[in-house]
Amino acid sequence: MQDPCSLADQRVCEATRELARAVLRRMAVTATAIEPRIRTLVATREDPGYVLWRLHGAGGRLLLWFDLTKQPDPIWNKLTADLCLLARLADLRTHPPGYYYVHPLTDSRDIAVPLPANPRGLPPRTIGPLQ
Repeated sequence: MQDPCSLADQRVCEATRELARAVLRRMAVTATAIEPRIRTLVATREDPGYVLWRLHGAGGRLLLWFDLTKQPDPIWNKLTADLCLLARLADLRTHPPGYYYVHPLTDSRDIAVPLPANPRGLPPRTIGPLQ
């Protein structure tokens, strides 16, 4: 994917993308350890960061819906922290969706992160319909 930044900024963007890829790999391992069917994480913005909202499996099938009024089980804390970091790395105004492996949804507060099927591989470039 081509970097839209100026030549002077491209090295910083490349390093940030490598960091984002490492965080994504860790997220894939963590998510698979909790629930192997997770393929896409959906989060919503909440001060000061993001919170997990929905988890989708293959084909966009809904696996789990979190109640945003309640604190999720502590098992999700590491995954949520990595998701917040990845969302902060992604500058969706400057870079195209998916450049840092984060995709905006129709509601500007929501993002989707598709996980790679293989933790060492790359995630899908696009997200399909989420049910």
